[in-house]
Amino acid sequence: MNNIKDLSISLEKTIMNSDLQCVTVNIAEAFTDSLLNDGLLRGIPIIGTIVGLTKVSFSISESLFIKKILYFLTEIKDVDAEERTKLISDIDRSEKQKIRVGEKLLYILEKCDDHTSASYVAIVFSAFLKKEISYSDFLRCSSIIQKLFNDDFEHFIKTENSEIFKLGKYDSLSDFQIGLVASGVCATEIERFTVDDNDDYKSGDKYKVGGGSTNLYLSDIGAILKNIFKKIAANI
Repeated sequence: MNNIKDLSISLEKTIMNSDLQCVTVNIAEAFTDSLLNDGLLRGIPIIGTIVGLTKVSFSISESLFIKKILYFLTEIKDVDAEERTKLISDIDRSEKQKIRVGEKLLYILEKCDDHTSASYVAIVFSAFLKKEISYSDFLRCSSIIQKLFNDDFEHFIKTENSEIFKLGKYDSLSDFQIGLVASGVCATEIERFTVDDNDDYKSGDKYKVGGGSTNLYLSDIGAILKNIFKKIAANI
């Protein structure tokens, strides 16, 4: 399964022109070689292409990749096919984007740890297809989803910002907070140090030193990501 061009074109064809209503989570969970042989999934272009490129039974990695694709398609199936076609065609014709949408999605899905993170990528892609975010925002959000552990991502989505940013004056960042910063969801800012004369220095230090605290805040892309998921946070 190494013909990237064929897979890329086939994935785009699947997203742009297919009726995806037959794709469900139940089918993704029940996926087997025999299910393909029965023809239920073979009619989906990207699945048919993978079948054609595979000479024998699927390896574990190929089966897991198909599962990620099926979960991805499940999340975008309710977006109008004409709208899908228009937006993807516009990007593929753009001089700004050097990689076709189908190929870019293959890279993204391949890097997803599992079908859960593939579903989260699909939710963000659906927001792009609905014109709620730009394609560039979709790529940035996808990168964040790939970098964060699923548990940390879900905790970020479900937790109030005030709790996420809670940090004592001399506290160090937790592993969870470090992950948010490393992924681009959050950023840090260290207060400027100040040194002032202490009027009552005889009873204490001659100078008063202030500042130096680390503050955590939501990045612009972090805010976009959280806004996309806020309606479904309770179901994650």
